[in-house]
Amino acid sequence: MNAGSNDALFWIGIVALFVLIVGGSGIIFWARRAAKSPDLGATPGFTLDDMRGMLERGEMTRREFDTARDAMVQRTRENAKKERDQRGGTDWGSEEPRRTPRR
Repeated sequence: MNAGSNDALFWIGIVALFVLIVGGSGIIFWARRAAKSPDLGATPGFTLDDMRGMLERGEMTRREFDTARDAMVQRTRENAKKERDQRGGTDWGSEEPRRTPRR
């Protein structure tokens, strides 16, 4: 190999290394930013107020409203029960609520 081809390979290697460093830094930056962003979780579909507005505007029937409201209440009760069970079975955490003695 002559000196010209060695110089070309050297510069190709330098450029490739530069591209890898810049690309890797970009990926790391993006990953850290994504990890620090707040997790919004599941976004709620409709609130009860949204559904009331839809009922008033005639966008849903009373029967649809009642069905959706009952499903929403049931899910809320199920989620509350799961959270209560995770806390130890009481509404106050793992301890029973303290009662003050009567005087």
